[in-house]
Amino acid sequence: AAHPSRNPIMSRKNPGFTLVELLVVIAIIGSLVGLLLPAVQAAREAARRSQCGNNMRQLGLAALNYESSKKKLPASLIVGLGMPPGTAGQPGYPYPGVVGSWVPPLLAFMEESNLANSYNPKYPWFSSPAIVPGTPDNQGVLKTPIAGLICPSSPIGASRTVTGTYKFSATFPYQGLAVTDYATNSSINPGSITFFGYASTVTQPQLYSAMRPQLDGAGVKPLLAADPVNASRMAEVIDGTTKTLLLCESAGRPDFFIGRVKQTSKQLNDGGWGHHENDYGLDGAVSKTNNASPGNCVINAHNDNETYAFHPDGATHVMVDGSVKFLNEDITPTIYAALITEAGSGLTPSEDIAATE
Repeated sequence: AAHPSRNPIMSRKNPGFTLVELLVVIAIIGSLVGLLLPAVQAAREAARRSQCGNNMRQLGLAALNYESSKKKLPASLIVGLGMPPGTAGQPGYPYPGVVGSWVPPLLAFMEESNLANSYNPKYPWFSSPAIVPGTPDNQGVLKTPIAGLICPSSPIGASRTVTGTYKFSATFPYQGLAVTDYATNSSINPGSITFFGYASTVTQPQLYSAMRPQLDGAGVKPLLAADPVNASRMAEVIDGTTKTLLLCESAGRPDFFIGRVKQTSKQLNDGGWGHHENDYGLDGAVSKTNNASPGNCVINAHNDNETYAFHPDGATHVMVDGSVKFLNEDITPTIYAALITEAGSGLTPSEDIAATE
């Protein structure tokens, strides 16, 4: 009897992919990976941005608890200068004076009591027995990384350190300081005041933010050509606590970035969380490829004393009321300037617009 015809496909003894079929499958998988990878990267960045926002929320809460305890907001930087500086009985003696950042006063409110107890605020941040025998080792304290001060989107992360020298009457070396990606944008720099729409008669102290410098001592006026300034009280934030910046991102230091490009020709000498230069004033930049100032690019142009983050499209901020806001890098520059000031109402049209947004 004749055998029935067989399906040639079904009759294969070892069925499998042909070369053409395998190439088609590989192409399909490649296309799927190409579609999924950006989504995965976006999800990871969203998680990092969320963690950054939580870091800043905790810093805002620490600042509010500090204000509740001290009846004043933290200062963006602390300077104490006697006259003559560096003499017995004057601030910071035997150092020329006291200088420090906004972070040490907040340590006790950040669950960092051990560091708070080890740091001596009666001496400058660069105090070290290796420099002046018998003085506190503030530099040793500042070598301790603090996870809550690092934006997870920043390259390298908490392993970054900063080394350099600071000239304060004499030259003081420092090395291996742990960094922070957060800073205070506490004013508009004098050379940029009119650029951001303020009258030429407006002075920098009129444009201080809620975290403004604390300048104290008989040497402030003759040595710094500035009037003494006290830390701000909540009642002085007349622009509104939801409309005034407390802390910003200035991420990636001490590496120097213009736009998203790391500059190998220059290394910044700040970024240490106890270094007083975690405070800066607004200048802006011409563009993300040209860091000349002043300029209309006020977010993510560069990280040398400007607001800068590694998040796409903007940077995270915390306001005086403790709320966290992500501000787009395309923000109107005069609006951003208005958000800095604690009592700028009426000084520019943008100040009034910012108060209603």
